Amino acid sequence: MGGASAVVLWHDVAVEEDAAGSLRALVADHAGAAGAVLRDAREPAAPGSSGPAGRAGTGRGADAREALHLCTPAALLADPPRTARSRLLVVTDRPVSEPVWRRALELEAAAVLRLPEDSTRLLSLLGDALRPRQSARIIGVVGGCGGAGASSLAARLAGAAARAGRSSVLIDADPMGGGLDALVEAPELRGACWEDLSGIDAADGEALVAGLPEVDDVHLLVAREDPAPSGMQLDHVLAALDSLTAQVVVDLAPDLVGPAIAHLDRLYVVLPATDHALRATARRLAAWHLPPGGAEAVLRGRGPVSSADVREALHLGVAGRFADSSRGTVPLLDVRRRGADGLARRLASSWEDAR
Repeated sequence: MGGASAVVLWHDVAVEEDAAGSLRALVADHAGAAGAVLRDAREPAAPGSSGPAGRAGTGRGADAREALHLCTPAALLADPPRTARSRLLVVTDRPVSEPVWRRALELEAAAVLRLPEDSTRLLSLLGDALRPRQSARIIGVVGGCGGAGASSLAARLAGAAARAGRSSVLIDADPMGGGLDALVEAPELRGACWEDLSGIDAADGEALVAGLPEVDDVHLLVAREDPAPSGMQLDHVLAALDSLTAQVVVDLAPDLVGPAIAHLDRLYVVLPATDHALRATARRLAAWHLPPGGAEAVLRGRGPVSSADVREALHLGVAGRFADSSRGTVPLLDVRRRGADGLARRLASSWEDAR
């Protein structure tokens, strides 16, 4: 590429110990695979270097001058770096203690990763942080419990974006769902599907969208036979779409929130307004380890649970609430002024205001 490599900063309080040195070497290998150089934060930058941020490397929403910081649990507890939200990753090769989780949440760390188990996710986060700022807006929708209505809201969000004049992509990433193509009563689809995308990389975004079938001006990515995608497939597809001027809505299975979260601008957690759904959502949130501010709740239907209950029990803001649609209403096909469609329009408008 002809220039200096991007630099990420390494924070540890015991770099001389064998265990710390071994972890550092492992992290350095990951940084190298992502096209970066790992430098100890206490070392001065070399004269004439490109600086901590390297080659115009920014993460989603980060300042171009802001470094990416990788931090051990010991450094996190003793002397954490002062950095912007989403620019801090905590890495370890040992089980993560409760104090480390709490401190990471307080500092709004983008992720807490245990190696080598989380190697794929670390590579994804490094690649996302070191790429130039993307222009796509990627929204995730997931159910806080089974049957929450996340797929229906995802379809309505994608439709609202398309009607507002945005290039809109709707992704079915719920292998256990009934299929978004069936939900929106799409005719027989011709075009690319999950089974066709095994070799996709970050440069293939435009070709991917061009090859997808369209339903009511929404590009639709679904599976035909296999219960795709895997976490790695989803990561690669979202990376390919990152550089496009498109609105991407992902209907997520609970198990795929982890691989997707590094790419998302916002995650909506949909739950019915019942005590059972509230408890189930709390369990899922505990398993996801989302960064603070990374998600908002959406309440569906009538019930005893209020927005205040959600904020208190789940520590999430509430993006809105919608009433159940009439029986037989089809997302994308039957558009209403109120209910889920009205909420989708308001949310889509808020994304544009935030750009």
